[in-house]
Amino acid sequence: MTTRAQEEAVNPHYLGHLVASAAAHRIEVTEDIVSGNGIKLLAKGAALDADVHERLLRHKLSRPLEDCLGAAEGVSPTQIAEAAEQLLDKHPLLRALAAHDRALPIQQSLAKLRLSGPMQSLLTVYADQPGGRLHHAVGVALIAKALARRLLPGDIDAHRLLGLAGLLHDVGELYLAPDVLSRDGELEAEQWRHIVSHPVIGQRVLSGLEGSSAALAELVLSHHERLDGFGYPRGLHQNQFALQAQILASAEWLMGLIDAGALPITQSSVASKLIPGEFSEAIFESLRQAATSCEGPDHVLDEDRGLAAALPRALRVAELLARFRSSRAQLRARAVGASPELRGLLDLCLQRMLQLQVAFSSAGLDADHPETLVHQLVLDEGPVQLEVLALLREFHWRMRELERELQLRSASLSQEDRLMVGDLIAAVKGSALA
Repeated sequence: MTTRAQEEAVNPHYLGHLVASAAAHRIEVTEDIVSGNGIKLLAKGAALDADVHERLLRHKLSRPLEDCLGAAEGVSPTQIAEAAEQLLDKHPLLRALAAHDRALPIQQSLAKLRLSGPMQSLLTVYADQPGGRLHHAVGVALIAKALARRLLPGDIDAHRLLGLAGLLHDVGELYLAPDVLSRDGELEAEQWRHIVSHPVIGQRVLSGLEGSSAALAELVLSHHERLDGFGYPRGLHQNQFALQAQILASAEWLMGLIDAGALPITQSSVASKLIPGEFSEAIFESLRQAATSCEGPDHVLDEDRGLAAALPRALRVAELLARFRSSRAQLRARAVGASPELRGLLDLCLQRMLQLQVAFSSAGLDADHPETLVHQLVLDEGPVQLEVLALLREFHWRMRELERELQLRSASLSQEDRLMVGDLIAAVKGSALA
């Protein structure tokens, strides 16, 4: 686990975001900013602006820049409560999940979370990023707190900790190059390596930050982990992935579905069936109970667009599964003489592909005849149609995820083994995900 350095250079991407936010909010120096060799760069009370950009980049600092800043007009408790209220109004699943007879309404509870000046500053800069990032952060905090109330009843400290972790879980993204975070198009292996570093960066930034704690930083580090070992950055597995961390990671996962415009009830149900074991059964049972008690329909989906995309997506699924079936014997043969590390990756690929193939077949979908599948979509209006569309969407995402994991985990292999992994990706992928 990384820790904060005694002297460190200012991250240019974070500083760029800070300067941009300072145009809308007063970002104030709360403690003297001093270089590693004792030069005072900015005095307490000064306002951060574009004029100090180059000066800060030229020096290593005696204390991290994040420790020395506050946002005088940053994200407020009222804004957090309003964002939570909007999410509850829009999404029946979140409203049902957060319902509690004896607890304070969750939007009010989130507004009561105590953010130190440096923590508020980080959240403010994050919220200024494009794409509704405050709603994402508040949504993750809302879901995490709601699940904590159900699974850790009476543990108020855990509820508060998970709420704070939800608000701050993605602050590590502020330190990455903006072009990587744009997520336009298909990311290369090196870009993925940058993306998956954001939990590590977030953990490092929050460690020792005023108002934070080691427990908060550890939760942020784990918000993309999975119980089956398929998460990142550490690939935690089973007992290594504690319930509190699972709650935060599942909250981020569910909010990601909502952000992507998916139907959260249908898509989460399909995902849990397609890849079981990513989170504990208690978490999935809480989601099922909430979904059952929902009043009103799932979040609205543009069904015309979904049906229009169904045939090409079904064709890609059929091509992928056909390639996998034809490549299985070759993959198993390669695994016999491979190094232990490469054999582990090959086994990972085979296991996940078999899992996807079995789940797709068990849903009654004939991957060899995608035109029949799409015809079924047109005829079967309602829940069946929506579930099939969700399954196609989830399958496509899982294949992207598998390719990412193969690329990332092959980084430590020999050059020969990396080339073999590239051949493996090409053999299974072909043009199916192009």
